[in-house]
Amino acid sequence: MKTRSIVIANPTGFHARPAREFVDAATERFPDTAVTVVKGDKRIDGKSMIRMLALSARYRDTVELTVEGGDEDGAIKVLGDFFETIHAE
Repeated sequence: MKTRSIVIANPTGFHARPAREFVDAATERFPDTAVTVVKGDKRIDGKSMIRMLALSARYRDTVELTVEGGDEDGAIKVLGDFFETIHAE
């Protein structure tokens, strides 16, 4: 299991478009890896679009990403970087 704390860098927060891209990357690139995202007292499945939107991650919020099984090293790097680098278009 790998864990990484991340600050949301997108000024518009983690809305529908970046959430969809994150979920797609998590499910397609890391199908054998469990992905969990925590913000405050909310702990959700990072492969669920509905749950990612319910997380309500806003600009400068801190989230904790946990990956387990499969390609943990690749998943923590790619998905963690995704949170840090996604920007509004």
